[in-house]
Amino acid sequence: MIDRDTKILIIDDEIDICNQLSGLLSDLGYDCVYSTSSEQGIEIFRKTNISLVLLDIWLNNSKFDGFQALEKFQSIENKIPVIMISGHGNIETAVNSIKKGAYDFIEKPFDADLLIFKIRKALENLVLKKKIEYFANQGTNSEFVANSKLSKILKKNIDNVSKTDSNIYIIGGEGSGKEFVANKIHNLSHRSKKNFKSLDCRMNQDTLEVDLFGLEENQVIKSFGILDEINNGTLYLKNIDSLSKKMQGKILRILDEKKFYRIGALNSNNLNLRILASSKSELNEINLRADLIKLLNFTKIVIPALDNRKEDIEELVSIFSMKISMEKGIKFKTFSSDALSYLNNLEILKNILQLKKLVEWILVMINDNNKTEISKNDIHTLGINKMDSSKKYFKDSMNLKIKNARDEFERNYLIYNLKKFEYNVSKMASEIGMERTALYRKLKLLKINMDI
Repeated sequence: MIDRDTKILIIDDEIDICNQLSGLLSDLGYDCVYSTSSEQGIEIFRKTNISLVLLDIWLNNSKFDGFQALEKFQSIENKIPVIMISGHGNIETAVNSIKKGAYDFIEKPFDADLLIFKIRKALENLVLKKKIEYFANQGTNSEFVANSKLSKILKKNIDNVSKTDSNIYIIGGEGSGKEFVANKIHNLSHRSKKNFKSLDCRMNQDTLEVDLFGLEENQVIKSFGILDEINNGTLYLKNIDSLSKKMQGKILRILDEKKFYRIGALNSNNLNLRILASSKSELNEINLRADLIKLLNFTKIVIPALDNRKEDIEELVSIFSMKISMEKGIKFKTFSSDALSYLNNLEILKNILQLKKLVEWILVMINDNNKTEISKNDIHTLGINKMDSSKKYFKDSMNLKIKNARDEFERNYLIYNLKKFEYNVSKMASEIGMERTALYRKLKLLKINMDI
């Protein structure tokens, strides 16, 4: 479906070409405007919300030729794609166009199907650029994906508890997004302008105590603690069920007295904070003191497993793709409907963290700048279907750094194919689409033994 706000600017010194292009594109539902001079075209561009420009390189009777006009467009708005057109095209002209910042190049006389394909790809690219810019400015933490029924309930619960000042207990499996939810609650609360600090209760308890309370010696502050930093803010205790009995007693005291002492201090400091806490399962008197549970008086938030919110996967994949593309400096790619359907049915995907790592792994592995969309077949070529039947391998791979995960996959992939082609490297290179010399270098780099 074509966005009704899409407007294409055509600039060509031949009025027949302008009419031809405008007629063709208007029949497809695009809104078109054209000009036979660069000066008028630039003025239209300034005053109109243009989505794409078709620009002739050789403009007779114009102040600027196509390349000069291209520079003007880029200085006004450099995100708008420009496709250069010429009746005297050659490879050098095409390359020159791209080097100067054009999105693409097409030669006269036009192949209508090719032109339409290039226009659609350029407009898709523009939409993706805008989305990436939006997420870069807003941050993915500001977005909450709630397409499924359970996610809508979760979002409503988060909105409701954020307006209160009650202590919150978040229950969710590993990688379910508990810290994301804690951040969201803080950002929506009246304490949002104050500090938010996260503390993992699984760490060494003596270190945790110093980190939390700070340290004094002979009435001299040696180190400030988290409680100094977050006064009037929010403290998030991850894995609260891992707190030692001693630390539980100390937290009970600061909540009861609304003040705290640095370790070794004689004088107390007033304290006002909200506590958010999380663990994988319900709290009980086995893992947390009954008096602490009572004093915290937690309002409970339960995060549903990814298995129960599969309607969210498509948007999550889109958000992760954008974020990872920006962070890793790789070209953004969409996932086709069959690829998304395939990911939806992967039994090994149990939580959001796994999904994010899988998307990252796919984008890094398929780092082809000519490819704009990842298909189900692309995912199959990575062997994820084999991982599906080998859950331990997949789980282990997902816990590796991305470079190590890639090396691990390539190593297993190459060993598998060496055996498949009976160590015939030439045949294997041809079948997997890799030059023989490059394959030898890769085998050596990954220290794969070639001895049969």
